[in-house]
Amino acid sequence: MAVDALAEKLFFLVTEGNLAWSRLTARDRIRLQSLFETGVLTVERSGAGKKVVVKNLKALDAFVQRFYPSGLLGRSETLLPKSRAVAELRDSKKAREIGPLMMLLRGVGKCQLRAGEEVLEIARWTELAGVAAVCLDGREWEYSGDLAVVENLEVFWNFEKLKAGAQLAIYVQGRLSGRILSWLASPAMMQARIIHCGDYDPVGLDEYLRLKSACGERAALYLPPNLEDLMSRYGKRDLLQGSNATLLARLRKTEDQEVQRIVKMIDRYGVGLEQEVLLFDT
Repeated sequence: MAVDALAEKLFFLVTEGNLAWSRLTARDRIRLQSLFETGVLTVERSGAGKKVVVKNLKALDAFVQRFYPSGLLGRSETLLPKSRAVAELRDSKKAREIGPLMMLLRGVGKCQLRAGEEVLEIARWTELAGVAAVCLDGREWEYSGDLAVVENLEVFWNFEKLKAGAQLAIYVQGRLSGRILSWLASPAMMQARIIHCGDYDPVGLDEYLRLKSACGERAALYLPPNLEDLMSRYGKRDLLQGSNATLLARLRKTEDQEVQRIVKMIDRYGVGLEQEVLLFDT
């Protein structure tokens, strides 16, 4: 199997010497532009269409070795996704698959995750080590109770100070991973109420709407009673710049009442608010 779609076409060029021009996408042609400019490949008429013809096989082989260090067919042995991407493409970020998803959690009280007869004592782990971690791939972990989805690291480490009513906090590192979102929306998590704790800015509100779209009425937005005072005193105008301004315009049209309430505050003061302010002793 070829490393990627372009590798498959290059393999055909190397072995057959030509390829129908129509098989190359616009992106392929950009990636091969240097070969056309130097005459390694040329475009010739072929009946009613055109074809790409190899004029310098040695130079084409050098191009292949440069961009596909393990060859156009890749490595036959089993490698993990990012390892394979380094071996075949010299770039781990080009992995076509992603590995196991590891999720950081903190728990208080008697917080537990369950999978059948198996029990993970999240609160105990947090007490002993400060944090717990689980891999979402392979088991359907269940949780019953209130949990907080926390955007930023400092708030995650101190989520108890929010007094949001949650016994479990999940660190989502900004935007929610699609796999975490799928887990929260899964049958295993139907007994969980999910409280979104993020920045009070267009991105944070948009993330809450993603969560609510997936989890319905089980999702709620954390709204501290003094939020408007905090926004007027500590809000940041930069949170509404660039693409966030476009996103804010879309949020103004939402029918979600909690989001409408925050958007009105944002418009009133012309600022967004970072969630770290919730840790202040005000």
